[in-house]
Amino acid sequence: MNKRIKSKHQHHEEVIRQQIEEEIFQDRNVFFEKKLQEATEKYLKRIDYLVGANNELMRELILCEQELTHAALKYESFRAITVQKDCVSIPNNVADCIVLEENF
Repeated sequence: MNKRIKSKHQHHEEVIRQQIEEEIFQDRNVFFEKKLQEATEKYLKRIDYLVGANNELMRELILCEQELTHAALKYESFRAITVQKDCVSIPNNVADCIVLEENF
């Protein structure tokens, strides 16, 4: 009979220990799930912010490229006009005979 009481007591201890562990781990799981959810939300907000910033920078880059292209076209058209007004074409056989003077 004493052995039976010991085994019942041991079984009872194991059951109680298991219940306590389940409660503790359940609380821990809830705690860790909250922390994980908070961290996930934090990182999702950060990702959204970075994607938004990247999109904004991309729009700004496109505008800068368009301005650069526009400026380059203006420069090319200005250069073409300037080259035509200020240049005199000289044939190669005459250009070979030109002596450049140097002022010392």
